[in-house]
Amino acid sequence: MRTDLFRSLLSAPRRFLRDEDGNAVIESVFMLPLLIWAAFSMVVFWDGYHTMNKLQKASYTVSDVLSRWQGAALTAADAQGLQNMVAYLTNEGDQVPRLRMSSIVWVSARNRYEVQWSCSMDPAQLPAYTTTTLQAVKDNLPIAANGTTQLLIETEMDFQLFSRGQVIPMEFGEFIPVRPRFAAVAFSNPGACT
Repeated sequence: MRTDLFRSLLSAPRRFLRDEDGNAVIESVFMLPLLIWAAFSMVVFWDGYHTMNKLQKASYTVSDVLSRWQGAALTAADAQGLQNMVAYLTNEGDQVPRLRMSSIVWVSARNRYEVQWSCSMDPAQLPAYTTTTLQAVKDNLPIAANGTTQLLIETEMDFQLFSRGQVIPMEFGEFIPVRPRFAAVAFSNPGACT
């Protein structure tokens, strides 16, 4: 009788380790927080990527419109219309994208791009370029022949990333140099862009 009791006491831990009843519940308790975190992270990543993609498409739409502009000078109303178009295409509610359009020309004698005009729709956040401030982005500009005009379209938009229980402010931006498609372009400074 004592040996049976002793054997049952020794086999109890083995039986406990081999028993698989209730494992699914325990595994679910361990995995559920990880699955919730993964799902939330995918939603946050998708939202940021979606916002960045909309800003990129809106920026390239503005660059395409400006590259095809001909026949009339660009006015302040036209610039405001392009700003409204970017806001409409991004459709981010209270997040209004910022737009800066510039006409620059390569001057071989001075070995630099110079600003013909620059128009910013939000001068406080994204000031208009001068020839001096343009030199800060000269490495991002394409090589051009003397006297070649380039249009430089830039957009920026604020984005709020929610991570680890806090809001992290981010900024998405696009920088698009493009050549006008027509030789006789009637570009002029739109003047009062705001």
